[in-house]
Amino acid sequence: FPVFRQDRVVVGHQVPMSPARLAELTDVWRKHACVTITEIGRSLEGRPIQRLTITDPVPSPAGRWVHYFKNEHPGEHNAQWRMAGMIDWLLSEEAAACRKHAVSHFVVMSCPDGPAHGWYRVNAEGVDQNRSYSVEGANAEEQPHEQYLCQKDLEELMASPEPVTDLWTMHTWQGNVEAIVHPGPEMGTAVGPWQELRDIITSNDPRGLIRPLHNRVPNNAEPCMWDEGPHRQFGITTFLCEGAGGIYTQEANMASGAVLMKSLGAYYRGLRC
Repeated sequence: FPVFRQDRVVVGHQVPMSPARLAELTDVWRKHACVTITEIGRSLEGRPIQRLTITDPVPSPAGRWVHYFKNEHPGEHNAQWRMAGMIDWLLSEEAAACRKHAVSHFVVMSCPDGPAHGWYRVNAEGVDQNRSYSVEGANAEEQPHEQYLCQKDLEELMASPEPVTDLWTMHTWQGNVEAIVHPGPEMGTAVGPWQELRDIITSNDPRGLIRPLHNRVPNNAEPCMWDEGPHRQFGITTFLCEGAGGIYTQEANMASGAVLMKSLGAYYRGLRC
């Protein structure tokens, strides 16, 4: 640190988002005809945990790709604003085709008690929210409360007629946005190889907000993490989306989310059969 020459020193930490601010954003988003809101439960302190779903109300008879985005650590606000940027892009006119051939689920704040207390990684039980997945299945007795609710909801989606294709776990660490992929069965078969998505993201990112997508090889992830756990349990494509600690404004964080969402729409461009 430099020498502090004032009586009061302000230290900045990411672009803040509170449950109240998220509620304001959600009230705007829910007015769109393509949005539905599902309350998947309440936090230990009674705050709602919501899943926002975006898709065209008229389903495609050929099937739709299903994307799932979720934030675990309550203090990683830049990741939450990244998701807000994804949602805003999906609700734009530019994304009309994407809404036709995809379903996109968002849990922007899975641990809404955190911001009021300054908790960065944990819930009221003091448990790291990204060391909370159970590959054996959701278990209320063994998992922290909020993440049990989220995994139970995910499992219900996986058992539905439109199961999740790819799952993104949203975080913040140093530098620009950094996405790491566990490829699933559709990559290189129903759609192009994962490198194609990497190149699409780069082409859509003239500001250089996002590092090139890379594969988690060698795999040193823990099964209790939200990218590794669902990949092991269901065999689906998962992404650990980190970074953005070096992105300092709400606008730039949201812009990075728009780039990612636009790129996913271009990569998963065909209908799911």
